[in-house]
Amino acid sequence: MTAYLRMLLMPHASRWQPMLMALACLAAAAGGAVLSQEYWAVSLLFSVLAFAAWAVGACAMVGFVKWLYAASLKDLRRD
Repeated sequence: MTAYLRMLLMPHASRWQPMLMALACLAAAAGGAVLSQEYWAVSLLFSVLAFAAWAVGACAMVGFVKWLYAASLKDLRRD
């Protein structure tokens, strides 16, 4: 898992895909946690899943922003 998160932190143009997928998983897990409040164990499981999706999405966002700034800097130097 740490190797995957480190890979997401490296700049690349394709980081938007796991970033958006993690955002969708976060929303679904948070919704599941809210809907299953009567069953604390299920709600806790959904909350942990939501936190994991948030962490993956945050790492992918950092990698994408790094790539975006590097590409913009490359364009500025070229012009």
